[in-house]
Amino acid sequence: MVADFMSRAREMLASGVNDGSLNAVGRLLSEVSRDAGFIPQTEMKSLHGGDTTSAVLQSDPDGLTLMLGRFSPKEETPVHNHNSWGIACVVRGKDRYRHWHHDYEGKLKILYEKELGPGSFVTWLDPPHDIHSQQGIREPAFELILFGRNVMTIPRNYYNPETGEVRTALP
Repeated sequence: MVADFMSRAREMLASGVNDGSLNAVGRLLSEVSRDAGFIPQTEMKSLHGGDTTSAVLQSDPDGLTLMLGRFSPKEETPVHNHNSWGIACVVRGKDRYRHWHHDYEGKLKILYEKELGPGSFVTWLDPPHDIHSQQGIREPAFELILFGRNVMTIPRNYYNPETGEVRTALP
């Protein structure tokens, strides 16, 4: 089922990655995520050095990658980017998603914040539009996340909005 989704997503993105095509794939991801058998049993590993965990469900040679993430209610993820466009769809629980951007003075600020429940999704374009943070609300939030690149193999930036410090590391 994951392979079928990936094939359909690739077809939908063939004419280009933009807000319209990402939202169309987001709707598809929301639809397929409702199928109880869509997400295979898999071992999840620590992500961002905290209580958040993830597992790659499929990563294709061209970089298109589908992951399962578990976002802890104990702590917000560090503010980070992925160096890729993406779509995050909640499958279980609730997620507080914060999207960040650099203001005219170069300071990192929250552009918007959303509370997402099962079936809700957000999209983002390639850098510099991919800076965000997430946290489960009251319980872990499970999400399917589709990326244009295999983000587990490329460095990302971790931002400290208070100090302006930026650290680059692998997830």
